[in-house]
Amino acid sequence: MRVLITGITGMAGSHLAEYLLDHVPGVEIHGSVRWRSRTENLAAFRDRVRLVECDIRDAASVERLVAESQPDYTFHLAAQSSVTASWHAPVETLMTNINGQVNLLEVLRRLRPDCRILIPGTSEEYGAGLGPRREDSPLLP
Repeated sequence: MRVLITGITGMAGSHLAEYLLDHVPGVEIHGSVRWRSRTENLAAFRDRVRLVECDIRDAASVERLVAESQPDYTFHLAAQSSVTASWHAPVETLMTNINGQVNLLEVLRRLRPDCRILIPGTSEEYGAGLGPRREDSPLLP
């Protein structure tokens, strides 16, 4: 089984990669990294994953990523995830989070139409509040 993790160098991506390596026999993990990505989170298993340089904002870069990794499953974790940064750099956030995701989905649709994809969100989209959240909870970022 081939797995692509975009944003593998982040906290969630690195933990996911480590979990899959430890619990899924024979898994082959490919991860996207930007040229300036810090890779300290991957130190314990760096030799067990294949890293592919990619800027998800660039469609050609994403096409190269998917062509090289040929994933059966994709976990899309690459994003500008800071709420504060999103207010200070809204265009950059839009380009990364929206256009980057469209690039990935379009390339997967063309090159790997049977690939299963998971795109997690964040509790930050619901805003402050106590208590459990459901699918129909209002968004109050």
